[in-house]
Amino acid sequence: MSSQSPKLDQLLVSNGGRWTLTANGEALERSFKFKNFGKTWDFMTAVSLQCKIWNHHPEWSNVYNTTFIRWTTHVPKGLSDKDISLATLCDSLAKDFGELEPEPSSCEMKDLADEVIKDGNCCVKK
Repeated sequence: MSSQSPKLDQLLVSNGGRWTLTANGEALERSFKFKNFGKTWDFMTAVSLQCKIWNHHPEWSNVYNTTFIRWTTHVPKGLSDKDISLATLCDSLAKDFGELEPEPSSCEMKDLADEVIKDGNCCVKK
């Protein structure tokens, strides 16, 4: 998927942002690092409150002071305006909570998020 929206373009690493598109172009992902677990937890709590408001959730994983977030839409499958808006919101919240300078994202954290959704039904009521 090529980026089609100015809002998406400004999020991408290729344009000075911190988000990358997944290989299939159906998701945005990045890691956030904070001073300690408390700051990370505060950030995750703030994001989770926005998820409730927007009725949309990320695929994410957390280890101590780092949180990996992937925004994608499962039904219908692909990258939506909600994903782009919530990624933008995450950037703003991260700044508010004192995000540290970025480091390369951890494959292990991405793998944790992948493991949770591997059966493809994370959004289906059980």
